[in-house]
Amino acid sequence: NSFIKTFIQENRWKMYISGIGQTLLITALSILFGTFLGFGVYLLCRKGGRISNIISRADMRVIQGTPMVVLLMVFYYIILARVHIAGLWVAILCFTLTFGCAMFGMLESGVKAVNSGQPGLGYTDRQAFFKIVLPQATLHFLPTYKSTVVGHIKETAIVGYIAVKDLTKITDIIRGNTFEPFFPLIATAII
Repeated sequence: NSFIKTFIQENRWKMYISGIGQTLLITALSILFGTFLGFGVYLLCRKGGRISNIISRADMRVIQGTPMVVLLMVFYYIILARVHIAGLWVAILCFTLTFGCAMFGMLESGVKAVNSGQPGLGYTDRQAFFKIVLPQATLHFLPTYKSTVVGHIKETAIVGYIAVKDLTKITDIIRGNTFEPFFPLIATAII
């Protein structure tokens, strides 16, 4: 009876599918955009001036130092409130920023792990970075990147605070409608 109330009754399984779609969309786009953002900022700061490095590092500290739920609410209710952007896109933006910061840090630590005496062999600095340093650095930060992706998927569970109906929010809605906590929560944990 609990299973039927949770999944079958009122086609609630469709709500789960919709929630999974929202969660995957937020996760996939923010990881993709965040990877490019972090890589781009790293390239700008790699040989950038002192002022650009100070500004980018200060921005990163603010983003990384702010709890994700607070960051979501600040962007949704304050910074982008007058623009009327859907919560889904605000979530993608905020998670992109945090993943970009993480990507920057991973690149920085990966490049530092590579012997600085290796670049050369007649390459320009840019060529040496992309052909010699970056492939080796990738090996150093790839395990961290993978675990950051997994953690990122889990972090998206808070987007319900800004009216996004992701998997966790759908679970909460179904649990509230059926007064059955077991199957909604177990299904979400398994998914």
